[in-house]
Amino acid sequence: METYEKLLRGNSRVKILMGEFGSGKTELAINYALALRDQGADTAIVDIDLVKPYFRTRENSMILQKHGVLLVAPDKNLANADLPILPHELSRILHGTNHEVVMDVGGGESAIVLGQLCKEFEKSTYQAIMVVNTRRPFTRDKEGIIQTLRRIEKASRLKISGLISNTNLADETTCEHVYEGLQIVEAAAAELQLPILWVVAPEWLAEEVKVDYPLFILKPYTQYPWMI
Repeated sequence: METYEKLLRGNSRVKILMGEFGSGKTELAINYALALRDQGADTAIVDIDLVKPYFRTRENSMILQKHGVLLVAPDKNLANADLPILPHELSRILHGTNHEVVMDVGGGESAIVLGQLCKEFEKSTYQAIMVVNTRRPFTRDKEGIIQTLRRIEKASRLKISGLISNTNLADETTCEHVYEGLQIVEAAAAELQLPILWVVAPEWLAEEVKVDYPLFILKPYTQYPWMI
């Protein structure tokens, strides 16, 4: 049985989290980077949420800085710009060997930006992962998940090598939501012949959710407008 640390780090130094808006990808990216840092790894999180951004990784910069996670994002003067501007430190982080890298790539068509980086990724080991929330419109069923994955792969020119089941309704999430979502993701994974890398559950369900996959416990960090 692999250790939790080994499961976290995987076989690739660069992890690229992709998915539609509302998949929970940004919250997961923050939690993933913090978990890697807690395991003692020098960790960087890269914000590529560039097209029509909503709740972006860089808005949690104080939390990341407090825990020693390096945030790589466009210049602060462009923090609210909906422009295809890549962070200037990105190439150094991708080619370096000191950091575990978590990339938060904006929903759907934002993956187009990654097409600019294909040659960069070829020079380093990467793992492209699709985060799936079956409570969102485009990924409610097996067919939707497959169509979304194909669209993201085409836009990014990267091959997705695994799925993360992250079905949730924010603070209303129940065990039933997690289990029902997992069944749908399992059906899609079987047809795609891809592994399910993680099942995500919020921290208040940590002792209740029981699955046959690695369980990633999510702590909410992002403050949404309706929570303030």
